[in-house]
Amino acid sequence: MRRLKSSFILATTAVILAACGGDGATDDSAANTASEGAGGQVVNYTAPTELATLDTTLMTDINSSNYISHAIEGLLKINEDGKPVPAIAAEAGTVSEDGLTYTYKLRDDAVWSNGEPVTANDFVFAWQRLVDPDAGASYAYLAETIKNANEIMAGEMDPEELGVTAVSDTEITIELTQPTPYFESLLAFSAFFPQNEEFVTEKGDKYGTSSENVLANGPFTIENWDGTGLTWDLVKNEDYYAADDVQLEEVNVQVIKETSTVVNLFQQESVDNAQVTGELVKQLATDPNVVVQKKARTAYIEFNHDNVYLQNAKLRAAIGLVINRDELVNSVIGDGSTAIGGFLPADFVSNPTTGEDFAAEAGSYLDYDLEKAQTLLAEAKAELGVEEITFSLVGDDDEKNKKISQYIQGQIQNNLEGITVELRNVPKKNRLELANQDEFDLLQTGWGADFADAINYMDLLYSTSAYNEGQYANADFDALIDASKTTDANNPEARWADLMAAHKLIMEDAAIIPLYQEAETQLRNPNLKGIIFNSVGNEFDLSRAYIEE
Repeated sequence: MRRLKSSFILATTAVILAACGGDGATDDSAANTASEGAGGQVVNYTAPTELATLDTTLMTDINSSNYISHAIEGLLKINEDGKPVPAIAAEAGTVSEDGLTYTYKLRDDAVWSNGEPVTANDFVFAWQRLVDPDAGASYAYLAETIKNANEIMAGEMDPEELGVTAVSDTEITIELTQPTPYFESLLAFSAFFPQNEEFVTEKGDKYGTSSENVLANGPFTIENWDGTGLTWDLVKNEDYYAADDVQLEEVNVQVIKETSTVVNLFQQESVDNAQVTGELVKQLATDPNVVVQKKARTAYIEFNHDNVYLQNAKLRAAIGLVINRDELVNSVIGDGSTAIGGFLPADFVSNPTTGEDFAAEAGSYLDYDLEKAQTLLAEAKAELGVEEITFSLVGDDDEKNKKISQYIQGQIQNNLEGITVELRNVPKKNRLELANQDEFDLLQTGWGADFADAINYMDLLYSTSAYNEGQYANADFDALIDASKTTDANNPEARWADLMAAHKLIMEDAAIIPLYQEAETQLRNPNLKGIIFNSVGNEFDLSRAYIEE
């Protein structure tokens, strides 16, 4: 998801505590702040970035999505095996033979935190709001294969004409215009979560702006978030249909952006997890409380193609060629992240015929080459008729991203004569606003996969995509993406060829500069068990976590 551009956007995601590899031997000196007492099981949790919104229609960042997924459930959810399974749906849905009609029956014991039942209309309303152009939802494009969605998004039809019908309070039917192999994975994603129409209408523009302005139907409610603060709580929802399976009574979350600070708090037994980067990863490598998780998330530099200088492909390529990605991940980041030479992460999707990984088959582009970069720069300057250019580089203000910004700035300024880079590191919420307002030249950003299909990445650079903040436009690229969704939609081999060709095109055009595939190193209280990690979509699930005595 960028942010769901993901964006972690280059931001590190909300605290990810992997379920695998973290159950090492208990150390008596390990952090043990998770408590079990009169107040029940309580965990002190840290996150590296703030919440942006709790409105699932407007949500674009992974941190917000991670936490709202603990408070709201959709028809389906992702289980520990990465598969979509029933949540608010009472059972697996039925799909017509042509793959165009999905029908689900809802649970009759799911309720909102105001006591009202969760109904099929809650999904219809939320999805109509998602595609309503007046809402301005960046994730609206994910609904494009639902009947009439494209026409609604274009302002040619009313949202009420979306191909989703509440047959009754407990049955919903969804009509598609073309088979969509990953559709059920979408139904587990936050953009497709339900919303209570009466509550949303009552709150108006305030909906989702604080914990008081959102309802929950999931395992927790979100409490004590004022819309801008750096703390919030997940509190067990006693009205959740599976409340008996939820063992944690409360998760107290605080945003801590400095690595040394959060590690010290963990070692002082004040918090139950700590994200570790840089030299601290090496220093703590043998700590039994360390957990490392590789994610289906890539970080990259997005160019503002409205900038007259950055419309020059040679200049864009020169910038990419001076960034030593191996040095970046090993010496600057140092958290287990790996260098990448393309847009997609490794071990994400594979060729339907050969089984070869997309990233491996696609190959590597813009590999570190100072001589070539300087040659291209000279040619670009001659074509542009300038000797000096100044760019802004916008990124998040947490410790990790500030270090990355400084490294990129140094590599460009030290190796590309006449190019100046001015840094602008701001809180993630502000960075998202700057990106959406086109107020950047270079943008540190990234994307975490919402569902396991290459189109989830390739769609980002489609000319009309809401996530194409840099306004990249290439008719040949758009045509390949269109073919993958229409004429070749039911031909896996042809569709794969379309997406592979589209990837080659954008990389040879230096449309973006790939940086790394994210991994996260965490210190975790060994007594905190049962956390489910998902490499795709919402990244962690605390609903079955517990404190071991």
